[in-house]
Amino acid sequence: MANFRDYSQKLIALKTRRNMLVGAFWILLLLLISTVAVTYVTDGQTQQSAYGDDWNDLGRFRAEINSMGIETNALVSSPLLLSEIDYPEEAIFVISGVEKDTISLPRFTGDENVIEFSEGSGYTTSEILAIEEFVEAGGTVLLMDDKGYSSTLADQFGLEFSGHTLYDGEAYATELDYNFIWVNTSSAYNFTTNSGSLSSIHPCLRDTDTDGYIDILDTDPYDISTFPAGLTKESAGLCAHRWISETEWDFSESYNLLTNQPSAFNAGSYNPVENRYDIGKSTLDSYLDTNDDGNLTIGSSAFGIEGDEVGPFAVYVRYCADRLCVGAESGRVHFVADGSILTNSLYDDSFYSGIDDIVPSNDNRKWALDIIAESLLVGNSSAQSSSNAIVIFDESRHQQPTLFGDTYNLMYYLLIYFTNDWMAMLLLFLGLFITLEAVLIRKEDPENWRHVFRIIYYGFGDARRYEYYQKPEKIRQVLLTRVRNLNTLSREEFDALPAAELQRMVEDPVLTKFIFEDRKYKPDELVGIVKRIKEWGSTNSEEEVEYVDT
Repeated sequence: MANFRDYSQKLIALKTRRNMLVGAFWILLLLLISTVAVTYVTDGQTQQSAYGDDWNDLGRFRAEINSMGIETNALVSSPLLLSEIDYPEEAIFVISGVEKDTISLPRFTGDENVIEFSEGSGYTTSEILAIEEFVEAGGTVLLMDDKGYSSTLADQFGLEFSGHTLYDGEAYATELDYNFIWVNTSSAYNFTTNSGSLSSIHPCLRDTDTDGYIDILDTDPYDISTFPAGLTKESAGLCAHRWISETEWDFSESYNLLTNQPSAFNAGSYNPVENRYDIGKSTLDSYLDTNDDGNLTIGSSAFGIEGDEVGPFAVYVRYCADRLCVGAESGRVHFVADGSILTNSLYDDSFYSGIDDIVPSNDNRKWALDIIAESLLVGNSSAQSSSNAIVIFDESRHQQPTLFGDTYNLMYYLLIYFTNDWMAMLLLFLGLFITLEAVLIRKEDPENWRHVFRIIYYGFGDARRYEYYQKPEKIRQVLLTRVRNLNTLSREEFDALPAAELQRMVEDPVLTKFIFEDRKYKPDELVGIVKRIKEWGSTNSEEEVEYVDT
């Protein structure tokens, strides 16, 4: 009885140790997950969502795109999915405010560094490369950010955000306050000083015969005497925002863009030679608040005072995969150093209707719809978009209204990450292996039953023999295996033996009774049976006995 108590105590101690190991594993795993979540889930209010109706969301912009028959979608995981788009030349990727930093996960680089453990801000290196490949394949990106986490993405295209607030004493919106800055473009299609206007590239502005009707709607774009009849706003398709009347069309190439606390791009980062064209600039009366004090600081080298940088500064820069963005398959990136330019309050003049119309009229909407039309209609013979057209809003770097929403986005991001990079897949398999090991920790070790019948376990001096003399079924199994092996029978042949034949093989009434009798045995009875099994078949060689027993 005392031995049984000792055995029980040992068993309890073993289970306790295993439970502690499993508990430690799960605690460590939760700590790792929490660390990742803390870097991803940020405090703050949701904003600049394409599915929100607040003043700082983009719901009205998205709704108008849908009203034109263009499919819109939200990317909540990672821009890595851009590689799955079948027709990138008919796709637009919209980034409005990058509020979240990225998760630094290992990445296989393929160069001398092999593995890259650290990432820049905003987007991972793999995501940035995916966006670049999307543009090179003919896709269009509309990036609107000021002092967020999009700097690394701009760097990939050779552009640098200043990271400071822009003020312009000459061009601020007097109806509002000095935080609202006008950015005027005299010609958005005069990319270089010697190129002249390239408005003919835009399908909503190209009029070859100068008859006042754009080519995409003209019955004969090369005959000035031939023009369409009964032209309506609906028939104008994606160019409907340019339609004034049946006989009047808006051919203006300038925009008056209204921005809210914009930033700017560093001088020299926009270079026409490298297909980066400054489209919209601030005035000579503008400055960048480099010390972030909200005031203009005049520098003095004599007193060691570093002053604010004085303008003009580029606020809107256009990048072309091919020079001058000529061609339907030329990818484009529109960089705007303001994340709020298409928010509901600035996009729609009627958003504050009834509240003294505090937001002045602007060209933000016309500018955005021109980008949509150019991206989807270049090379088309119709003013309507094709069935492949899609506008994708990046919601992956926006704060979600609930912790559940952020957690969902995080899990989705990890899923995309682990299925788009072979290095990540390797890490996933390693993680699964570790998890499997953790499961194996919980599995109890198999009991060494066969070894109990080896010679070293016999004799009353063996302190552990009683652990094994409590299992008659295991002992019976060993006896039957021994009988089968000594008679050189397969398992199928042995199982098919009649009871009488089995009794003949055993020839021991005690062991025969033990085989066929199912009852409880006392420990001293099992000790005698084990000794009898050892003696049974002892005429065989020691080598054969060892094989049978083990």
